Amino acid sequence: MDGGDDHSPVSAWGSSLCSMPARTGHDYLQSLARMKPRIFLHGGRVADVRGEMAFQGALQSMAELYDLQHDPRFREFMLYSSPTTGDPVHVGFQPATSRAVLVAKRKAFKLRTDYTFGFMGRTMDFMNQMVTNMYLDRARFGLRGQQFADNVARYYEHVRDNDLFLTHALINPQIDRSRTSAEQEDAFLHLGKVRDTSDGIIVRGAKMLATMAPIAEEILCFPFGAGVAEGDDAYAVAFAIPLDTPGLELVCRESVASPPSSRFDHPLSSRFEEMDCIVVFNDVLIPWDRVFIDGGPGSRAVANAAGGGMGITGGVQTAARMLSQMEFFCGLAMKLADTIAITGFVHVQEKLGEMLSHLEVARSVFYGSEAMAFEGPDGLWSNAPLGQGAFHLQTMRIYRRFVEIVQLLGGGGFFYAPTEADFSNPESRTLIDKYARGRAGVSAEERVRLFKLAWDATGSSFGQRMQQYVTYYSGDPIRLTAAYYVGYDKDPLLDLVGRALGDTDSAHLPISPDDPGVPPPRREPRDPHAISAQYPTSSQVRPRAEH
Repeated sequence: MDGGDDHSPVSAWGSSLCSMPARTGHDYLQSLARMKPRIFLHGGRVADVRGEMAFQGALQSMAELYDLQHDPRFREFMLYSSPTTGDPVHVGFQPATSRAVLVAKRKAFKLRTDYTFGFMGRTMDFMNQMVTNMYLDRARFGLRGQQFADNVARYYEHVRDNDLFLTHALINPQIDRSRTSAEQEDAFLHLGKVRDTSDGIIVRGAKMLATMAPIAEEILCFPFGAGVAEGDDAYAVAFAIPLDTPGLELVCRESVASPPSSRFDHPLSSRFEEMDCIVVFNDVLIPWDRVFIDGGPGSRAVANAAGGGMGITGGVQTAARMLSQMEFFCGLAMKLADTIAITGFVHVQEKLGEMLSHLEVARSVFYGSEAMAFEGPDGLWSNAPLGQGAFHLQTMRIYRRFVEIVQLLGGGGFFYAPTEADFSNPESRTLIDKYARGRAGVSAEERVRLFKLAWDATGSSFGQRMQQYVTYYSGDPIRLTAAYYVGYDKDPLLDLVGRALGDTDSAHLPISPDDPGVPPPRREPRDPHAISAQYPTSSQVRPRAEH
């Protein structure tokens, strides 16, 4: 059966059609209590995620993030009325029909990323933006049949009106990256469609990495970027299902979380550990109304055209998280330097000035892209896109530099930071208070707590995982940066060189635009095949030369 045909779908919505508007943290935790996902961690099966120590800090933090939207101080800009139910729902789902909506969305995103200091990259807002952007771009999913575009719209409303917490899995396992999915030694090492049925599609294989999957409620699977190779139509599947769907299994990496009770010694990892998982599908049935791309003939083109679903407004949320982290690191570095009285040294001042200059450029891009927002032909407002893309590419390198500077400032001080238990021991406390203190006025406890915070951010397993995440969470930074160049409209800059060489006269002198955020018309269309997102260039379809 061809997925492009019309179907009488078996519904996957069930009783959840009775929507629950913007939830509290208690509502979220109660929802998890009703789920029984199959999760493997540290050599065993997790019976109840709410009782698993490795998930406690993240569960509590997520519950607190849900509660923020009900705080009277924030409710006005964090919620709006659902056009379907009239109930209050999170503003992240609201299409930006005005500049004011853009501002409200930015404030809501930044509030939540500030709450976690940017150390939780996969909160509900990240996936809410992916689903919202899929909805706004749903016409592309209709290329294989209008029912798939309709499925996207219904799913967006379902997530919005139930305030669900989603994870996603986009990347194929790192088994043999020199081969396409169909060329792997096992046909279903990578997630793909086995067959169609009257009830839906059967899928088999694996995806990596589903961050926060153990404490999420549903998973969205999608081919990453434009990385589906020629001949891989069966692997171009996109869908969303509950995480306790039969046949779905999660294999967790080793936890880097510390018990919530150890906040003194591990102030970040005890609260913000985001578990990553391999997701395995053992002949899982995906009901037709949960299928967005069905893996039939032509699905590759649909998947590559639709990308990863994060266009339009997704960059604002991820930029907010990065800006929150940059602000945290600048404050941390300055506090560290002051605590041990090294701010008077010029080489320290130079490093702190370097961090602050990066921060202010980032702030200018973040808020400037909103100031240059424009209304599109469809009536929706969008931030100026190019600056945010460039900001994202630069922060991958800047983050590593910020980590390095904090490590340089701390030096060997990280290695004489006694534990909370040592402070509680009267015999060791007198020694610690004398020899582990900071400059005049800074007690040993103050200095030790600060150095533990800095180590958790930069040197612990948690900090190292975060650095790797920032570098790779959106794909290979080398390929992404090359793609930025390939997709950039180069003609206006080349014209400048032409005038300097005398090839064109001053009649071609450009006038600075009234609306600088609006991308100018291109003389040459962007080549969608210029660079692939995942596979070697040799495996990609290339435009044939005309003879």
